[in-house]
Amino acid sequence: MTARSIPQCTMRTAGEYGDRTVGTSPIVSGRRTSFAPWFAPSTIPGMNQPLENTLERPDIRRYSDYRSYLLEIIPFLKATDAEFSYRTFSRRAGFSSPNYLKLVAEGQRNLAPASIDKFARGLGLDRRERRVFRLLVLLDGARTDRERNDHYLGLLELVTDEPTARLRSQQFDVYRDWYPLVIREMAALGDFRNDPQWVAQRLRPRITPAQARRALNQLFDLGLMVETEEGVVELAERRMSAGPDVQSLAVRNYHRAHLGLAAEALDGVPEDARDVTAVTVKLTKRGYDEAVRAIAELRARLLEIADAPQIDDDEAEVHQVLLAMFPVTQPSRRSGDDGDSEG
Repeated sequence: MTARSIPQCTMRTAGEYGDRTVGTSPIVSGRRTSFAPWFAPSTIPGMNQPLENTLERPDIRRYSDYRSYLLEIIPFLKATDAEFSYRTFSRRAGFSSPNYLKLVAEGQRNLAPASIDKFARGLGLDRRERRVFRLLVLLDGARTDRERNDHYLGLLELVTDEPTARLRSQQFDVYRDWYPLVIREMAALGDFRNDPQWVAQRLRPRITPAQARRALNQLFDLGLMVETEEGVVELAERRMSAGPDVQSLAVRNYHRAHLGLAAEALDGVPEDARDVTAVTVKLTKRGYDEAVRAIAELRARLLEIADAPQIDDDEAEVHQVLLAMFPVTQPSRRSGDDGDSEG
């Protein structure tokens, strides 16, 4: 099965991106983006990859998940410090449980913000490593996307001097704004020009030439677009991989940006150039699942229409299609549930 034919999750770059991405990362293939298992080989060398047959200390700047870092730093410390063990870690850090480090690293316990400094002390982290470790833990425990964005952007500021982290930052930026992936889709237009001024004027709503130039540079740097020797810009296949939580955050940012565009289109786009519709329905769990399948089939059909040869292709424009379904009521309390049970 190819990346272009993954059922229920193959999407055009400027199209709908599912935010159910825990355990997945996007693959940009041809003119589409699809989600595949996040453990597939990454184009970011060494990112969250195990260090085998080496005593090189794991560089915390290469990680987007603190548990992945713990699973690498623990074997390193055991190999380089004859006294290091789970028990000695707890003693150095000030924890009563002798296997607390093991439980946290394996995901059986969460690390509370109040214990971050203790953990850093037990691991022997230096000042820079402690700052990065703190943000990784806070990112993992954030409850809202606003908090996650704040922590992740703070993390990027600390690690941009490391090549892997710089590439991760570029990937995050591609999803942070609405227009980079739209620009990538524009490259399929017959009259596309690799010219920031031209790109900025063609977008709706318009952006500045500086923004267009930055987005073009990102797309070329990430290998999402390539320029041939003849100067023709083409779409290229590229795997974009990051930790599943970070990738999910980036995609949700992308969703929010395009939902905002949809609202603006009600006033900014003529009625004959847009189609907006909504329906409110009662659905059971089984009905919801059937509706999800129907949406997936519609999405696949839209891609077929877009990929079919068009005699009027010179009049083509890039469109954004948003498909959203969510509950607007809450489940009733169960009988006897007063809502005051202790957690």
